[in-house]
Amino acid sequence: MRTLSVLLAVIVFAGAIPALAEIVPAPVPVSPGKKKTVVKPAPRAVTKAPVATAVSMPDALREQQEKLARERQDLERVRGTTLDLVRLLVEEGVISREKAAAMLPEADRAVLADVVPKAKTAAVEPAPVADAKPEQVDTSAPGRRKRAQTVRVPYVPETVKAEIREQIKQEVLAQAKSERWAEPGSLPEWLDRITWEGDLRLRYQGDYFGKGNTDVLTYNAVTGANLGNTLIDQEQWRLLVRLGMTARVTDTIGVGIRFGTGSLANPVFPNQVLGNSERPYQLIMDRAFIRWDPSERWSFTGGRIANPWFRPTDLMWDEYINFDGAAGSWKPTFSASVAGFLTLGALPLQYTSPTPNTPDPKNKWLYGVQGGVEWQPGTQTRLKLAAGLFDFQNVAGEPNRDLFRPNLNDWSAPQFRQKGNTVFDMNFGTGNPTLLGLASHFKVLTLSSELSLAQMDPYFVNVGLEYAKNVGFDQNDIRARTGVTLRERTTAYQARLTVGADAIRKFKDWQAFIGYRYVESDALLDAYTDSNLLGGGTNAKGYVVGGTFGIDRNVFLRARWFSANQIAGPPLAIDTLQVDFNVRF
Repeated sequence: MRTLSVLLAVIVFAGAIPALAEIVPAPVPVSPGKKKTVVKPAPRAVTKAPVATAVSMPDALREQQEKLARERQDLERVRGTTLDLVRLLVEEGVISREKAAAMLPEADRAVLADVVPKAKTAAVEPAPVADAKPEQVDTSAPGRRKRAQTVRVPYVPETVKAEIREQIKQEVLAQAKSERWAEPGSLPEWLDRITWEGDLRLRYQGDYFGKGNTDVLTYNAVTGANLGNTLIDQEQWRLLVRLGMTARVTDTIGVGIRFGTGSLANPVFPNQVLGNSERPYQLIMDRAFIRWDPSERWSFTGGRIANPWFRPTDLMWDEYINFDGAAGSWKPTFSASVAGFLTLGALPLQYTSPTPNTPDPKNKWLYGVQGGVEWQPGTQTRLKLAAGLFDFQNVAGEPNRDLFRPNLNDWSAPQFRQKGNTVFDMNFGTGNPTLLGLASHFKVLTLSSELSLAQMDPYFVNVGLEYAKNVGFDQNDIRARTGVTLRERTTAYQARLTVGADAIRKFKDWQAFIGYRYVESDALLDAYTDSNLLGGGTNAKGYVVGGTFGIDRNVFLRARWFSANQIAGPPLAIDTLQVDFNVRF
């Protein structure tokens, strides 16, 4: 029985030898006159695939090569064991040399060249088979033994091997192409998803005050402003630096951050005044957002975001204002020449934590909606119209009337103001220091339009018009909260004309512009309006005129002259000259 088991094992191993012959080379035959030894085939050297010197091997390809090497070693061990077993059986006379040669492929028959068979004996104990399990006694029937378990050598057809190799090859090539590690000298793929932008501006600014202006102490006492000068001309050099990065994370999601000069206390002043005892500048993060564009019509942005509203002029918003919060827009198409847009935003303005003295503060928010249409009948004419409503929640001051809780409504005082809005002392009658709050609520309705004409291409004409009305002004509510009767001054408008190139990109590109602005005291929230005309804020009327000229690619000069007067209250007139040297990169 043992001999029969050995023969069966030999047959099984011999069946795998044709497949092994393709992997393991035939052993070198031994000369008949030499000492009888078992000849083991030398393992075939594994040729390593060439690897590009400029590119590291990917993990998937390395793991596959290591796996193939391990399988090759296992097959070589099985082949060597099989050849040793066949040779031993021939030596012991269990099978003849002819039968053994018939079972082996021609390349492996040399292993039998120097074998001298022994005479057959009554009992032949074959050499133990590697990895073969011993026979087990069947306890259910005395004297019976279970059959020895068959050792199986897996055989992989050549067609299957070819399919596996081709599949691995295609996967590795696809990964190499997408990640660009197989292209010598190419940049990583992730760099294509990142865009950098920035600008640097050096400005000269001169402020020239009217001779008939009210002195600064009287002006601040009457208006509640906090000016430092109203009579003496002054000059400053200012620097603006901004560096931003946007990254496309997926096909629909992107992120962006931007750093720049500016003030943590002033949301509309991005400049650094030169002449600070050589102390270093302050660099702040003014944008940090996530943007999701699920389709061409929809877009959503959240975080510290750019101004999301359409604005043909800077009547309501300073050009450098950014917002906290989230905004979304929808841009439907009605025809080949008419498209629409709708933008909604929820923007927190001021958050106040509860304290024992102020147990129930209310957070201040801006909720805005703006919708409109854009008509473009051809390549030379474009007209854009929009209407918006901007509701500033909880920005009006609440007086502190409770003598036992004198700071109950301190949260309602604004954290930042320019000048122009009507204010009142929130602590009247309590003996506390003066704390100013806004007299009016602000719910601003806006109408905006922009007409662009390019019939004189490469030059164009752009006309921007904007109108605003504070429909949240309520005289009865103001009288009840403040005890003061105010005249309604809630209207604002601005017109702007620009002629020249559509943008300053290269040498000799130019633009010329002129504009006029009229903003009454409580038409807009003065904290976020333009900071240049009359020193910023509301209660101002005046004009701006200037021009821009390109002196190189993305390098240009701009000069502007502002001249403005206060509409109501103590006299104040300021003329301002700005000369800017701008570089974009």
